[in-house]
Amino acid sequence: MTSEQLTESQAPPFFSIVIPSYNNAGYLRKCILSLQKQNFSEWEAVIVIDASPDNAFYVASELSEVDKRIKVINKEKNEGTHLARKSGVARARGQYTLFLDADDELTDNALSSLADLASLYSFDILHFGTELFGEEMPASTCSDILQLSNRDLPTLHKSEIAFSSFTSRENHRQDWRILQRLYRTDLLKRAFSLMTGSRLGRGQDSYEWLVIASLANTEIFHNEMIGYRYYLGRGITTFKPMSKQQFAALSTNYANLIRVAFDYASKFSTFDLMPCVHELHRRLLEMLFGDWYVRLSDKDKLTTLTDLRDSFTREDIATELMRLTRDDAYSHWDAGDVFDVNARYVQWKQIAEELMGASSNKQYELYRSQVLRHFLDLQTRNSMANRTIRPSSRNLLSIFHPSMPLFRSIKRKNK
Repeated sequence: MTSEQLTESQAPPFFSIVIPSYNNAGYLRKCILSLQKQNFSEWEAVIVIDASPDNAFYVASELSEVDKRIKVINKEKNEGTHLARKSGVARARGQYTLFLDADDELTDNALSSLADLASLYSFDILHFGTELFGEEMPASTCSDILQLSNRDLPTLHKSEIAFSSFTSRENHRQDWRILQRLYRTDLLKRAFSLMTGSRLGRGQDSYEWLVIASLANTEIFHNEMIGYRYYLGRGITTFKPMSKQQFAALSTNYANLIRVAFDYASKFSTFDLMPCVHELHRRLLEMLFGDWYVRLSDKDKLTTLTDLRDSFTREDIATELMRLTRDDAYSHWDAGDVFDVNARYVQWKQIAEELMGASSNKQYELYRSQVLRHFLDLQTRNSMANRTIRPSSRNLLSIFHPSMPLFRSIKRKNK
């Protein structure tokens, strides 16, 4: 009998820690060291090497030779984090399982604290606290993520668990990251067995958490117990510039996440999960346009709008574009600028109105009314600066109404 077979035949550990690894070998030793330093020893680490191009397999294998609690799955084909997690969960033997990214760590004594809580409470999911270290990330972003990640909520039951993440009620919302949570392993095995076997990309936590949360009966919160050490900026979350090809791939990925979430919810019968999917749709679209606004050049912003129609409806795109028109106009007003008929916010508004056409929705109309108010505020500043009378309402209409030839010229440039 091999040493691995002998280990597998022994009593299962209390904790399984699933660690996907791709192109982060430089952090892997420190990640595993954070487990080996724990004062609680009944754990196993399942490291899933996702056909990593670096020496992650060598590092993991070396660690496994020294510490038999470390198991290694070496994939010959890169399949992404979602399927790496799926493989790790299938292999997990512990009573409870948690996920740990290879570029993050557990805090000292995290496992003993979690074991103590597990002995005191009955739960399917235990949400615990995190500390965050941003690397080349805005302080405001780090603060917002940390506030949401460590938000304490009362104990949640059944449908409340999913709805607490997929809600627009900001003060009652919990995060949808599947990190910094301890799960009953049998719940995870069931959830991941029902998830798609297709590759997913950025934002996959939203779908994975939707499925897990829909199946759970009880989630408790003990965010005073800081157990996770999160390094924001080491992974795929970043504010660095992106190409229009990268943005197109991201939009396709988000559309796929919405599709698989819809497919799951359409077959789910315990309660109506569709409102959660609609909220997931809204927030993924908002995240996508956040990247559009921050990470694309102004030239690429315009040329990608047409391509977005392969993944989202005209109404989706028009609503988000009008939201960012509002934000951009306000930022110029806040900076003390005057109205500029050639500004990008004027062009964005015209494109949004052309895309929306005869259709409409409540959110779009709210954004549009806010845009008109900001435009008028900027016009008022023009009048004060020039000591002239504000243009007539007829002249304003030429600015505030859509310009059909504009978007057509953009589309011609993209052919």
